[in-house]
Amino acid sequence: MPHSMCGSGARWCARADAIFDVPDMHVLDVEIDDQQRLVLTIESGRLEAACPICGVLAVGHGHRVRMLHDAPCFARVTLLRWLVRIWRCREPACPAGTFSEAHAVAPPRMRLTTRAVLWAVDALSYDDTTVSALARHLGVDWHTAWDAIEVEAKARTSDPARLKGVKSLGVDEHIVRHEALLVRMEVGDLDRFAVAAARWSWRQPVPGETLGSGGSSRDKVRAVRHYRTGRAL
Repeated sequence: MPHSMCGSGARWCARADAIFDVPDMHVLDVEIDDQQRLVLTIESGRLEAACPICGVLAVGHGHRVRMLHDAPCFARVTLLRWLVRIWRCREPACPAGTFSEAHAVAPPRMRLTTRAVLWAVDALSYDDTTVSALARHLGVDWHTAWDAIEVEAKARTSDPARLKGVKSLGVDEHIVRHEALLVRMEVGDLDRFAVAAARWSWRQPVPGETLGSGGSSRDKVRAVRHYRTGRAL
């Protein structure tokens, strides 16, 4: 990619790096692929690495390509083509051999970037959206999105500091009405206990209790969960 705005001979573009905004990561190329996705080729600025086992200074041993899904950008699904640096330990007796660099841009073996996960959890927390919708914006399937989102979501909900300063809790009337309508649509019961079914989505069912002759409480709560998670019934 020409870097006319960055000066002749520059390997990285400072302006592109500023837009990308990941510390010690640099943009090498930007393109739109045949699926109309934004694809950024990136690499780290790290030129040295110590062996994680023996501590001896390693030498470069090439790259491997790792594809990551980032938060959407410019109304497009965004992919990162990360050229991961491979290092080789110089110590013959060290069992490490070669090893890959690590970076906070994404945890090992994850398909979503750290930024994508935070973006998705924030959207679930503050916006009227679903995991299915977020997966579509990220360009992944439901399970890939939820596997990454669940870890961060549990970490947030288990943090007692989130309730600091809270003196009372309430239920959004709009959300309750909205879920009541969705239950009626999902189970095909347009006349029976829709509001009660929505109320049940907030607590565990009581053994033996039902929500009318149109079906069991378990079936109707499953309908709510089907909408809220996108999982098949």
